[in-house]
Amino acid sequence: MGQGGRGIDVLNSQLFTGVWLRWQAITLGERFVCANIICIPIWWVLGLFEYLPFLLLGMVGAYEVWRYGKFRLTSPQLPVITLLVFGMYQLGRLLVLRVVYFQYGTINISDILILSFCPAIWLWYIQSNKIKIRLEVVAWACTISVLQIITFWLLLQFVIPETVFWPPKLRTVSGLLTGKGVGEANKNYYLLPFLARTLIEDFNRFSFFFIFPEFFAVFVGFISLVALEIKNRLQSSLLLVACVFLLFLSATRIVWVALPLVIGLRYVFIALSKRWGPQVVILLVAIASFITFSLPPATNAIFGKVTGSIEAVNSVRADSSEVRFEIYRQTWLGVLEDPFWGYMSKGEAISATKSSSVGSHSAILGSLLYRTGVFGTLMFAVFWVSLFLWLYATRAERPLIAFTMMSFYTLVAPTLALVYDMPISSLLLLLSIAIGQPPLKTQRKMRHA
Repeated sequence: MGQGGRGIDVLNSQLFTGVWLRWQAITLGERFVCANIICIPIWWVLGLFEYLPFLLLGMVGAYEVWRYGKFRLTSPQLPVITLLVFGMYQLGRLLVLRVVYFQYGTINISDILILSFCPAIWLWYIQSNKIKIRLEVVAWACTISVLQIITFWLLLQFVIPETVFWPPKLRTVSGLLTGKGVGEANKNYYLLPFLARTLIEDFNRFSFFFIFPEFFAVFVGFISLVALEIKNRLQSSLLLVACVFLLFLSATRIVWVALPLVIGLRYVFIALSKRWGPQVVILLVAIASFITFSLPPATNAIFGKVTGSIEAVNSVRADSSEVRFEIYRQTWLGVLEDPFWGYMSKGEAISATKSSSVGSHSAILGSLLYRTGVFGTLMFAVFWVSLFLWLYATRAERPLIAFTMMSFYTLVAPTLALVYDMPISSLLLLLSIAIGQPPLKTQRKMRHA
């Protein structure tokens, strides 16, 4: 290890005093990330998750203008350009439908701004300013978040009566101020840490501070992937065990299947890369993908294995599976009716649950193909591939979590729309991209601040 590497290790070892993070030893960006992860319960009580990416971007923009007199951005790279084009495509279609054809769907301009333009600007800012957040800081903040969740679970089990939250009655601050939320129990307008659904006997399905159990599972999946990067084996193991328990509480089947696959692929990639190099491994993955999806015998064999695993997991909540299969069937029929442009809105309800409608419960089939059509889906695919290629080109600057998070999102996307539709889901991916080692000069400056 060179002198620079030893210097980085020395400074990283000085991040903590016992189990506590030394605030003076971390950069301003690390403080921002750390504070927001720890303050997730506060954002939940305020009911601002829907607008959080925009609010945080506004905070950063205000600081940039105050500190530097401008919002510092360099020329955008391909991932940013393609995501901005995707957003402009959606915005253009929406305006044409409303102005020319007087058609009003369920997708609003604010949805496009928050789900497409806001992540694009965040990514642009990260790339322009070479933002790096140390893994040790993120891991510490995630550990505190897990302790918050487990403490809340203990309170719900042994101290706070279930009737305090269910039926939904406690409103968020935004719900009280705006007067919204009547009948919207599973939204930002109520403090609802669980859903009264039977998983095992009287075991509720928990979402805690994250509105939806599915997104809670995605957040815990992110923490699991962070735990894999921690060098301290004891801390890594304890955090992983806690995540397994919390994933059980979420009862989110696709995460139960996808996360072990991502973890397994991570270790296979590490093992093969040490022997043959990453270029050879990626070539082998490409060949394996071609064989899997091109040769019928291989496709049928793998499909049978995956189907068996999914059926076993589906048996936990069989009633929900029947509704989902009907949603996917009708969504696919809708895609076939208008494959190129999509509908810019969700279709009719399939069950009594408002969220169970045509075009829901799938980021790929519903959020992309059904709502943006083949053209929009291809644009998003170009963005996704260009982002992976940029990450690969800058792989020396970052741990594997950016790649594992992209893999994780890709695997859950077929049956989980929230990785696209939930505004804060983009923040998890952006944080995984930003995780890396800041320049040694920056760390020394913070040390003496």
